[in-house]
Amino acid sequence: MKRPYTVIGILVIVIILIAFGVYAYTHKGEPPESGVTATASYLCRDGKTIDASFTDADVTLTLSDTRALVLPRAVSASGMRYEKDGTAFVGKGDTAYLEENGTQTYADCVANGSPTGSATAPGAKEFTDSAGTFSFTYPDSVTVSGGDLGYTQSWMTNATTSGLVLAKATLSKAFQPNTNFGEATLTVGTSPDPSAVAQCLTYNPSGGPTTAPTKQTINGTEYTVMHSNDAAAGNRYDTTSYRTVRNSQCYAVEYTIHYGNIQNYDPSSGVKEFDESAVKSVMEGVVQSFRFTDGA
Repeated sequence: MKRPYTVIGILVIVIILIAFGVYAYTHKGEPPESGVTATASYLCRDGKTIDASFTDADVTLTLSDTRALVLPRAVSASGMRYEKDGTAFVGKGDTAYLEENGTQTYADCVANGSPTGSATAPGAKEFTDSAGTFSFTYPDSVTVSGGDLGYTQSWMTNATTSGLVLAKATLSKAFQPNTNFGEATLTVGTSPDPSAVAQCLTYNPSGGPTTAPTKQTINGTEYTVMHSNDAAAGNRYDTTSYRTVRNSQCYAVEYTIHYGNIQNYDPSSGVKEFDESAVKSVMEGVVQSFRFTDGA
């Protein structure tokens, strides 16, 4: 009397095995479901990087110092926050930072498709923002990072309105050691503020450009080019700003060269005058590679 049930049981097992075999064949090479909802790579200050894998409950961070951290999601009034035992990964939009015991160990991070960029020429890399709005190339001597979280007045030199810092490119003092060179920093900033848009291509009354603006077209976009200078406590700051209005927003692609007044150095220190033309060549190379990629 039990034989029919035994036969049925065997048939069920055979059917299951056949179904599993068909599934395994048609899905061969596919990774198992991991629960990951999104991934992102971040470029941070000082050339540091973070690879992040997000799930609904936590984030796994792989740091350029080879550490791996898993942080659970935490309550955040705005943006994202993952936190555990004094370590927090905080972000808003494309920007983020990692804080450990009250210190930002990975600061000014910006989301990007690849932590190393894609080679476009010997010794060069390419940065494309995660929204696919713009891209630029940069040499190995330059590091790319982000800016402040959310809206800030540092989106443009001498800005009186708020905007976003979309990316930074920094040439450090190591480019010209034993000179009065401090660093050169290029920022890509934007603001939708109506006042910023209205004044985008004109003189900024709060210590803005010191020379008459000129026009220059780079990769199909016309920019108004302005120069300004500032000084404080023996330091000089020379800024070249390329501005354009696009999609009802003011964009500023500008670089500032920071250096010390050479007269303030003791001659016995061995500090020499830096090669300004070499620094400008690097920063102008980044600017001239800048292009909008959103097709607008």
